[in-house]
Amino acid sequence: MRDVVIFGMGQVAEVIHHYLTEEGGRTVVAFTVDAAFRTADEVLGVPVVDFEDIERRYPPETHEMFVAVSFKGVNKLREAKVAEAEGKGYALTSHLSPRASAWSKLVMQPNTIIMENNVIQPFVTIGRNVIMWSGNHIGHHSRIGDNCFIASHAVISGNCEIGAGTFIGVNATLRDNINIGARNVIGAGTLILQSSADNAVFVGPATQAAKVTSDRLRSI
Repeated sequence: MRDVVIFGMGQVAEVIHHYLTEEGGRTVVAFTVDAAFRTADEVLGVPVVDFEDIERRYPPETHEMFVAVSFKGVNKLREAKVAEAEGKGYALTSHLSPRASAWSKLVMQPNTIIMENNVIQPFVTIGRNVIMWSGNHIGHHSRIGDNCFIASHAVISGNCEIGAGTFIGVNATLRDNINIGARNVIGAGTLILQSSADNAVFVGPATQAAKVTSDRLRSI
């Protein structure tokens, strides 16, 4: 396996570094960001290199890349950087956690990571450049489009279509047999019972603080 360069130097990049090295047995030789955003010379003991200079230092003929960018801009920033990395000639790596439960015919696409305790049922397909944080359930025959980000403990029921670029927040629940449009934002704790158009935003009701303060509680 080729050594890996990670695009990014924030918390997401650090987490991806952990999964690739600790679970995947990969060697991460560098982080890279655009020169204007480089704020340190190393992260986790690994050098940070300007993206503008990355091909000279770590050529695409001998290295792969993972673009470890969050859902900023409804995943548009990560999508753009994936295109730039491929434009430079890099193959994009992927990772399926051995602690996930995935059906045997799942095909991992470039720049996709599926973290621990995800349940991927039979006949699910997952697109390229998808980040799936820990503990989600993806029901049978569902289709996750390219460039999505699924946070922890979301439930996507059977035979759902998730449009490209969609963000799904923690503890969101989607009923079966619905189609979610492209670039949707499905907030934490939401319940989605019907199909949606492109660019739809769903925000769940937040729990309000009680009028009584904790120092006045008689029991807990």
